[in-house]
Amino acid sequence: MSAADRQRTCAACGGPFAPRERTGLETVIDGEVLYVAVHTHHSTYPPRREAEATRRLTTTTA
Repeated sequence: MSAADRQRTCAACGGPFAPRERTGLETVIDGEVLYVAVHTHHSTYPPRREAEATRRLTTTTA
């Protein structure tokens, strides 16, 4: 059984997975190594500082 089948929802946004949807798999270390499924282009990892700064500048000046 895949992580997406077990979870049924994205670990990043909480949205449900569609049947046969392609998902990403991320490693989470919380006392043990766990694998969680996420939608494509979603992530449970924090954004890189440079990307976050660029996004903030773009939305502030727009």
